[in-house]
Amino acid sequence: MTTERQIEANQKNALISTGPVTGEGKSLVAQNAIKHGIFAKDLIISSGDGKEDAQEYKELLDGLIISLNPNGQMECLLVEKIAVDFWRLRRVLRFETGSIRQYLDMVIYDYYNKEDYKGKKENRTNAEIDEEIKELEENLDWNNRYIECLKKGIVKFDGPVWEGENIESNIEDDIFTIADRIKATIFQEEEFLKYERGELNWEEILAIFRRHENTDQDIADALVPEYEKQNEEYKNKIYNLGQQKHKNNLAEEIKVKICSLPRIENAEKVMRYERSIQKSIFQNLLVLKKLQSLP
Repeated sequence: MTTERQIEANQKNALISTGPVTGEGKSLVAQNAIKHGIFAKDLIISSGDGKEDAQEYKELLDGLIISLNPNGQMECLLVEKIAVDFWRLRRVLRFETGSIRQYLDMVIYDYYNKEDYKGKKENRTNAEIDEEIKELEENLDWNNRYIECLKKGIVKFDGPVWEGENIESNIEDDIFTIADRIKATIFQEEEFLKYERGELNWEEILAIFRRHENTDQDIADALVPEYEKQNEEYKNKIYNLGQQKHKNNLAEEIKVKICSLPRIENAEKVMRYERSIQKSIFQNLLVLKKLQSLP
């Protein structure tokens, strides 16, 4: 006769799992001893520039296992072979992308390094153009601030350098700029010849200005149109550089469009390899389905 203690023990033992009882459960458990991913060690590139993500491959394999539901070692190996082939297809796309990128880089490099008959590059990169535009804009800004100082009458021409309003100007250059413009009207014959020979310094030229009763403001007023003229030149250069950038953008866009396929030798290689992989996937799927249809 079963005692109450034995009944209680039997009830506790019944709560402990003794394994799957349904066919589906037994099938799932049967795969627990099967090792998945046995090709991964040799398949995955684990270091270097072409390093691949082993976790991505695992997710691909796991997804195929769920989708194809293999049972037993042979079916699992076929599923993994299919995963390997899909991973190879991914490499085909990477190769295609890389070959197109390499071709584009070569074409664009040739565009920016093409030289004329004098050995000068015909086209500058946008980065090089931007650097020059930045320098021209800085010069333009400096000129505008200096023009304001000249108009205010605060610039003095009694030294080689003038400082004020957070800018510094080269008075020597200013004196020679004015001299170039008015030399024919202000210099005597001997002074003109000495100036042309480069024998007059800025102080001697300034003394000639003073002899003709030119004040600092007179010199400043004469300089303003010179700097404004220079500003127009800067603006024209900036505009032309902007046009060159636009030309570069159009050239790159056109080259991208006409070079968006791999070169013929690479294209043929890609297509042959891709077809062989697709054939392998189809064959492995066919074998798997035949195995799964066996009683």
